Amino acid sequence: MISSRFPILSQRLLALVWLAGTATYPSADETLPIWQAPVISGYGYINPLPQAKLQPDPHQQYKVVFDVTKSEKSANAVNRALWHVARAINLFGRDGKPAENLEVAVIIHGAATRAVLDDNSYRARFSAENPNNELIEKLKAAGAALYVCGQAIVDNGYYYQNVRGDIGVVLGAVAAEIELGTKGYALINL
Repeated sequence: MISSRFPILSQRLLALVWLAGTATYPSADETLPIWQAPVISGYGYINPLPQAKLQPDPHQQYKVVFDVTKSEKSANAVNRALWHVARAINLFGRDGKPAENLEVAVIIHGAATRAVLDDNSYRARFSAENPNNELIEKLKAAGAALYVCGQAIVDNGYYYQNVRGDIGVVLGAVAAEIELGTKGYALINL
């Protein structure tokens, strides 16, 4: 019998015993997911599902514009929406290469604008390195075009010269999304 001098410990021990008895484990015929990042290593992990319905068609041309507006609470965290853009590229990629039939544009605005600040500006404002740098470089290397809203730069208290040199500044997010929409890009809000 467990001593009554340790009632909290006793309750926790009983809870652990109960949880262990109710845990489910994979059977011999079940397989665990295999997480991979075939195109953008380290970001946007996918679980390949070769038998899944609605697979990307290698003969279809895809155009997508991702609308990225949210920022993470921590200045040290990678932007979750940019991580999901990496996932989309990984889903369409094959053999470690980006899909040639997928055109990706990313429009960054709102609170997410800070993700595209250059190193010096980010460090001065948040006392941290920009955690999005590596991901942005990998997205661009995979062929994604990244833009930031010129209106959001000012709305968020930044200056145009604070933006990374490899990020295009557009007149406005809405104007850019309308322009890309007329060119056949599907809009995905992240």
